[in-house]
Amino acid sequence: MISFILEIILVSYAGFKIGNGICKTSFIKFLSALSFALLFYRFSFSFQFILFAFLTFSLISVSTTDYFHRIIPAIVPIFLIITGFIFSFMNSALGETYPSRFINSVLGILTGGGVLLVAGFLGQLIYKKEAIGGGDIKLMAGVGVFIGWEKALFAVFIAAVMGGIAGLILLAAKKIEKKGYIPFGPFLSAASFITLFIPQPYIFFIWGTLLIRKITAL
Repeated sequence: MISFILEIILVSYAGFKIGNGICKTSFIKFLSALSFALLFYRFSFSFQFILFAFLTFSLISVSTTDYFHRIIPAIVPIFLIITGFIFSFMNSALGETYPSRFINSVLGILTGGGVLLVAGFLGQLIYKKEAIGGGDIKLMAGVGVFIGWEKALFAVFIAAVMGGIAGLILLAAKKIEKKGYIPFGPFLSAASFITLFIPQPYIFFIWGTLLIRKITAL
């Protein structure tokens, strides 16, 4: 059922032709199954598992369309935001109390989308061209509703590191030019998925360690 729905999304929004080699559906199905297995191992069969499985399914979908067609369908982030808000009160990853969960989901959308919005604006000023697409901004806004502001911020940081490393490797291998375009959606999706397995206290510890090192280096 999951793979069937995934194929519908790919065909509807990106014009994929299943079975002709353009879209490697076998790999996508394997990646989906592996991701869901990891989520089940981490959360067992719980509401948290169902919620994050839906998020992961959406991330795989937008990563595929962004990688092959350089587009993130707006309907996916919008659906994430709506769904995330509706179930925010039941999402224990956002906090211990109902009010704190709702507040964290609001902060998540502001942080996830806001950080990339500011980064994109600064990139536009510096490089005189679009640095971060609107789809990436909306995607992280949608993800932030599910994982909260701390993990959303950490996901952006991880994605930036992963994207930077990938860019250097591709430049060294002469696969892209110096000002070549690399879709950022897959990195944001992978980073967001990784944060699902990092306990909240570790997020605070990592940020605290980085902050202390920054202060002591001054």
